[in-house]
Amino acid sequence: MTKPNGVQHSDAMTTAWQFTEKVPHGRDLGMQVVSVDQGQVCMRLTPQSWMFAQEDRKEICTSVLYSLADSAGGLAVFAGALELMPIATLDMRMDYLRPASGHQALLAEATCRHLTDEVAFIHCDILNEGNRELLATANATFMRNTQGQQFNAGGRGKERA
Repeated sequence: MTKPNGVQHSDAMTTAWQFTEKVPHGRDLGMQVVSVDQGQVCMRLTPQSWMFAQEDRKEICTSVLYSLADSAGGLAVFAGALELMPIATLDMRMDYLRPASGHQALLAEATCRHLTDEVAFIHCDILNEGNRELLATANATFMRNTQGQQFNAGGRGKERA
C-alpha cells in the first residue's frame, strides 16, 4: 500500500498499512488506507483498465467493489476493537445501486457498528471519490478471535503444513 500525501501517521495507521501489506489481494488491487479512526476506516482504490467488466463500457467489476468493502470492513473491526486478532468474514451483503465508472477513484468508508467478544458488525459505503456519489452499500459480520494462523504485525506469520 502506498501512503497518500498529507495523511497523519498514527499507530492505527501504521498497523493498517502492515495489515494491508499482508493481504496480497488488496495490495495487488492497489488499495490504499486513507484514514483509520475510532472504529471507522476509509480506503481508496484507483481503477485500472483490467478491472473493467467490459472494456468498451469502462465499468468496474462488482467483485472489485466487494473486495474493497471486505478489506475496509476487516480494518474497521481492528479499528473498533483497538487490537489485532485473527478475524474471518462470516457474511457480507452488498447492494449495488449504480455502476462504478472507471473514470474516478473509489472510496470505501467502513464503520464498526457493534462488537461482541466473538462477532463484529460492519457497515460500508462505496462512493465515487470526486462527487461522493453512493455506488454500493455493504453490511457484514466478522468472526473475531478465530483459530488458526496468528496475525503478527511485525513480520510474516508461521506457515502451516
